[in-house]
Amino acid sequence: MAKKKIPFKYRPKQVMQRQLKDRKPPSAPSKRKIDWKLFFKKLPGRIAKFFRDVVHELKRVTWPSRKTLFTYTIVVVIALIFFAVLLGVFDFAFLRLIELLAKI
Repeated sequence: MAKKKIPFKYRPKQVMQRQLKDRKPPSAPSKRKIDWKLFFKKLPGRIAKFFRDVVHELKRVTWPSRKTLFTYTIVVVIALIFFAVLLGVFDFAFLRLIELLAKI
């Protein structure tokens, strides 16, 4: 079986060499000076735009109903009470264990 001749543009080594030759050296990042007068002049407008955007996003939020909110609040309060009691029981048990070990 005869070997097919691969065109130049598909030979990996030659392609890489061509790309290296054509590549431009990386340019140093330009350091822009900040125009402080312009910065402070635009600042109130930027702050106002931020708050307008916040109001716009809050209008798009799907708020829970009163019943759903009440249900979620009850779930959170019950979970807090449960973990507070659990933590108190462990604290009491470890305190008694330490006192017992201290007497020995």
